Amino acid sequence: MPIWTPSLFRIADANLTRFMAFVEARGVAARDYTALHRWSVEWPAAFWDALWEFAGVAGERGAGPALEGGDLMPGARWFPGARLNFAENLLRGPDAEPALPEDDYY
Repeated sequence: MPIWTPSLFRIADANLTRFMAFVEARGVAARDYTALHRWSVEWPAAFWDALWEFAGVAGERGAGPALEGGDLMPGARWFPGARLNFAENLLRGPDAEPALPEDDYY
């Protein structure tokens, strides 16, 4: 028996729930966690492509595959042609405002 179960509101509001709806709208059968996990393992490059798009990663995706050498662990490379600024992606907020107000710089 689980020690905690999220409310229906919390489940509906979860990023994982939104991601499952996002990939389902693109033709992936991901109605529950088990189906999403299965798809991510069977089609890892498609999973990572979808995650890049869903997360709105700021950067240049590159023309290459989302996953190169996925059968090599270690050794796989994700988005080998991508260029992005890690700090930009970490610090961005839900809008175009700076992460720190200008008067906090000094």
